[in-house]
Amino acid sequence: MYQLLKIHLDENKWDSWENLSHLSSAARKEWIVKHLKEILKTLESSRSEDPQKNPWHLIGHTLINDNLYKEAEMVYDAMFYNLQKARGNFGSAAYYRGISRFLQGRFKEAVEDFKIARQYDLHMKKTNSPSARALNYMEETIFPTREIIRKNSEKLIRDLNSPRQIDYKIGANVLRTIHKWNSASPLFSHGLSQGGGYFLTLRSARGDVKGIAIDPGYDFFNILRDLGLGIVDIDAILITHDHDDHTESVEGILSLLAKYNDHNQEKKSKVMDIFGSAGVLLKFHGLLSATDLFGNKEINFKLLIPGNTITEVEGAPLMQKYGFNLRIKPAYHTERWTNQESSVGLVIETNIKDKNGAAVNIGITGDSRYVEGLGKEYADCQIILLNIGSIEKEEGRHLSQHLGMLGCINLLKEARLNQPLLAILTEFGEEFSGKREIISRIIENWAQPLNGAESNKVLKVIPADVNLEIKLQDLSIRESDTHVFFPYQTIEVDESTPELIKYKFNG
Repeated sequence: MYQLLKIHLDENKWDSWENLSHLSSAARKEWIVKHLKEILKTLESSRSEDPQKNPWHLIGHTLINDNLYKEAEMVYDAMFYNLQKARGNFGSAAYYRGISRFLQGRFKEAVEDFKIARQYDLHMKKTNSPSARALNYMEETIFPTREIIRKNSEKLIRDLNSPRQIDYKIGANVLRTIHKWNSASPLFSHGLSQGGGYFLTLRSARGDVKGIAIDPGYDFFNILRDLGLGIVDIDAILITHDHDDHTESVEGILSLLAKYNDHNQEKKSKVMDIFGSAGVLLKFHGLLSATDLFGNKEINFKLLIPGNTITEVEGAPLMQKYGFNLRIKPAYHTERWTNQESSVGLVIETNIKDKNGAAVNIGITGDSRYVEGLGKEYADCQIILLNIGSIEKEEGRHLSQHLGMLGCINLLKEARLNQPLLAILTEFGEEFSGKREIISRIIENWAQPLNGAESNKVLKVIPADVNLEIKLQDLSIRESDTHVFFPYQTIEVDESTPELIKYKFNG
């Protein structure tokens, strides 16, 4: 090949270099790099003053166009010193040397070259030269942007190293709902449309407060940050299925986990336990083997299979580590990554005792259609989180993928008829705006025992919003205005402003 090239190209004769344009990019690069020393010697002896046929630019522009920036810098560096010594137009050489340095990411050196070129252009009375424009975007765009990035990076590292705030901002044994609308609604909303998921705090058997993210969907971490919490306050994630409104924040949380492990001042590796369905495993399998810079494991993953009970992770008892065990329940809802009904529901068995001495259990239906007997799976739960989904479409039969209003009623009647129960209605479609309280009341009324005694009501159905907070010891709910917790039976819902539900005491 080189014999063929030498017929057309001679490194010692710059007027043959015009034939470089006839070669492929790969062949051109190979020839120039191999003969660069000879090319530089030829350039040193050239004397062409024609700008269109300047051999320096002929080879220099070719190098820049072919991404050979270091080689281009060598060419324009030699051109600059030759012209400076001969008192020629070294401004052009400085400008193109600046370009070759800029394209290597050496911005400060590039600016110095652009300044030299600019001074020469001013001397030649060129006011709107390329060097002036280059200096302008370097000083007004590139450098300020880099400074913003630097400050943001410093802020991120400060945030990552902030101490845990979960004990002070929320406290132990609290469930906070972060659901507003379900499915893709937040992507198309014209108003405040955050959500989803839940954040659970439990005091472990070791005495420390643990933070558990459940189905962290749209804006989950942003809402958590608004509460004054950070990545250090999340210890585990529970995910019932792989849809975006239940998983959208997972990747961001894991990205922050990796950054924390790389930059925390204590040089400790934080390990996060993740419990997820088969679809979740497939969706995030590439992230689940993550390790930090020092090769330490960052994630433990446990597969959620209906019928199983999970009591340990990596040999550590869950009750001791977190203050809960997990019972996995069926959910009849198709996952995208399996194309099967591999979604799950959960019963979280806590170490908290109610006033009768029974363990407080939290039921989470996840997304599911109603199937006869499904409510019995949650018969020992004092609180159930119900994903309603919608109420329309399938007249005369249950919805195919969600509980809907009738599914919620039937499930609650099966679960704890005639027994005290707090049901939290979540995952509303955005068509429920302004109607969440009414729908909740309908479900509550129709799921009550038909004994005609209003005073005997033992079921309370409350619609969720991003600010609903429940104290698990006594299932009291925080009033929105006073921030005082009151028994859930005394809480009324104010939806006069549809964008944000208020919870009010009505004792």
